[in-house]
Amino acid sequence: MTSHANLNATVGIFFDSFAKIAVSIAVLGGVIHLDPSLINKQIIPSICVSLFILNYAYFWQAKRLKKQTAQSVTALPSGLQASCVFVWLFALMLPIASKTHNPLLAYQVALLANLLNGIFFTIFGLILIRLKNLIPPPALFSGLAGTAFTWLAVNNLPIIAEHPLSGLLPLLVILGITLARPNTKLPLIMLGVIAGTLIAVLTHEFNWQLSNLSLELTLHLPQFVPLNISHAIIDNCLQYLPLILAFALIDAISAVQILEESKLSGDIFNPNQSILISGIISSCSSFIGNPFAMALFFGHYSWKKSGATENYSLYNGLVYLVLGLSGSAIILINLIPEWVTLPILIIIGITTTAISFGALKPREHILLVIGMIPILIELIYNKLEIFALQNNITNFMQQPDIAGLFILAKGSILFSLLLTTAFYYIMNHKWLSAAISCGLLSLFCSIGFIHSQTPSLHFMSQMNYIYLISIICCLIPIIIKKYHVNKI
Repeated sequence: MTSHANLNATVGIFFDSFAKIAVSIAVLGGVIHLDPSLINKQIIPSICVSLFILNYAYFWQAKRLKKQTAQSVTALPSGLQASCVFVWLFALMLPIASKTHNPLLAYQVALLANLLNGIFFTIFGLILIRLKNLIPPPALFSGLAGTAFTWLAVNNLPIIAEHPLSGLLPLLVILGITLARPNTKLPLIMLGVIAGTLIAVLTHEFNWQLSNLSLELTLHLPQFVPLNISHAIIDNCLQYLPLILAFALIDAISAVQILEESKLSGDIFNPNQSILISGIISSCSSFIGNPFAMALFFGHYSWKKSGATENYSLYNGLVYLVLGLSGSAIILINLIPEWVTLPILIIIGITTTAISFGALKPREHILLVIGMIPILIELIYNKLEIFALQNNITNFMQQPDIAGLFILAKGSILFSLLLTTAFYYIMNHKWLSAAISCGLLSLFCSIGFIHSQTPSLHFMSQMNYIYLISIICCLIPIIIKKYHVNKI
């Protein structure tokens, strides 16, 4: 049972990051126009080696915890941070490359940005670990459920629905077997990927371009890359510093939520150690040419429940190491359709959402739903924004209801956390804590960490007026109570 569970976990988590590698290769070469030799011989090996080190570190952490507790332990899942990959590609590297006509400059800025992101992530994460007890459980689990449900389940489901036989059918079969026979020993994830690939090829949805695989299988060792700190790179990086800070904070919040998820399964990792592993390795990977942040993944509870142990993390890292160093990563991209790997992410998203509800009291479920809404709206906004860009809709923000989606979508995870915290304290009549929560909403709104494209000053915005009024409303019951006490 354990070996099958480890195989499922290895395949599932491997393809989660590998799909992002495939997309990044296409964008770096076809859109940003980086030198293919740089991509194949430096960037891909550096990403894969970094992922090996990250996975080995969490394997080592779980192995130590297993010795300490004498119980089975499941390693924390980790890999490429999705938001960072796509934001770095489309919101940082592409604009710089388009403006300067220098793709190499864009890449060098991304390397420095990744270094800074890891540093800020570590600082924010260590602070949040110490403040965690001040954050109510519904606030932590609203982000967990909202992120898992939105980005793992809802975001990927339409993609596989476009491929009913090779995508949707394997998902339904895996779901059916999982629900009917939870103790099955079949390696469902591996079988799903193989079956989906074969169906896609047989139905001509996907063609094996074997004749185009001219990549020579040779050893590709990533080289040390001294970070370029020229004025051009520093100036460009400072321009995107607010964006880097915002994403580092959001990633730190997600990491705290993921560590809370692992506690539900009985695996209590050292939180400071977990944060440091991710932050330090991600930052240091910049020096071997990796421009993308790495982080913890949601889904630990699901892998633990399936029977996976610490070994899957080691296996996952070794697969990356072999593919990255041998140059065979490009071959694998051309052999497996991206969509056949998505069913596992959808299942994890559904499962994580379900366990988030189960971790709370029934009366707190409404808070979980409230917290999920902004994250779901972020997905809707992003889809519409991409549609507008692809169709050259220049007045996108002037379209009906788009401004409202924008306000709720930007900084959605941080907004969800603070909003749910405020309502939790209101529900429990803790008015001073509720007022402080509204004050934090006002603070982050004022500096543009929520409701804004990039951090900037918004003291006079209407959203900030709402939070200032909310502070006053929360203080009124305190004043009334104090008045009645003094009167008596």
